[in-house]
Amino acid sequence: MSSAGLVDQYLLHRLTGQIERRQLSSTYLFTGPESEKNKQLAIAFAQALNCPRTERPEALPCGCTVCRRIEAGVHPDVMWYGTDEESNAIKISQVREFRSLLALKPFEGKVKVFIFNGAERLSSEAQNALLKSLEEPPRGNAIVLLVPQANVLFDTVVSRALEIKVPPFKTEEIRNILVEEGAAEKESEFLARMAQGKLARAREALQEGWFHTKNQWLDSLVKNPIAFLDQFGESSRGHISVVLAFLLEWLRDVLVFEVSGESEFLVHADRIRLIESYAERYPFDSVLELFERIEEIRKALRDYGNQKLALTQTQILWGKVVGNDPPPFILKKPDGGG
Repeated sequence: MSSAGLVDQYLLHRLTGQIERRQLSSTYLFTGPESEKNKQLAIAFAQALNCPRTERPEALPCGCTVCRRIEAGVHPDVMWYGTDEESNAIKISQVREFRSLLALKPFEGKVKVFIFNGAERLSSEAQNALLKSLEEPPRGNAIVLLVPQANVLFDTVVSRALEIKVPPFKTEEIRNILVEEGAAEKESEFLARMAQGKLARAREALQEGWFHTKNQWLDSLVKNPIAFLDQFGESSRGHISVVLAFLLEWLRDVLVFEVSGESEFLVHADRIRLIESYAERYPFDSVLELFERIEEIRKALRDYGNQKLALTQTQILWGKVVGNDPPPFILKKPDGGG
């Protein structure tokens, strides 16, 4: 999908409206859980501020040299800080460089744009240095801070910025992005539901082949839950936590379906026939109790509980509710992922 497809058009309209009315703030705070969406909105905003010919935000990037250079990160008037996302900090030296550039006029464009990616990585010293520039920045500058939420920065920094709350991706948006990037329809649908609005999470799961792994796990779990859990006996605490999260996600789907009878809010909608069978076979209260008990085990594991004990407890609980033999519907007709 093109970068334009990642931009929240409603928010871009708001920002371009401020440009048209000449009511721009000097500092913006883009907050939201999806860093890719925050970054793309910042790029589109920089394009809107400097593009010489477009007046329609939905046309950004318009394809002109300015828009292309901003998109590529090589425009001299659009400067990025914190692009090394592996680094734990945005250094004070970078903030000092930013301050030295504020007083200069734009080299080519209309407005100089300074974008701090992952601004939560600004140290206390760096935030204090930044604060001095936010109080009365020279005209012809726009400062954009990208963070997951506002409270990761000093209150004094936040109070000097206009916050723009960037919503997470919708399920259908992530699905469409993955399909356009070459993923299969059914896999994209599952990953989009599983990702909870986080495109990076969906992409990572796609790379790891999680769709195929989870279906193998489900088939194994249904046939023999004890044997399924036994295979993780030597796994790390982190891997056991992933297994328990998978079980909780599956049980949640069963509970949701028992209440609603609909597949709209299911993560594993691709296994709807299997979910229907579980919902018919196992009472809601029993599944709910199993869900709550496994959640307790997972929490204890996070608090340094023993992973082998966690597995044993899960096996016992699962056996009491679901049993250890394949359900009749599995013996008669495999779900087949449909």
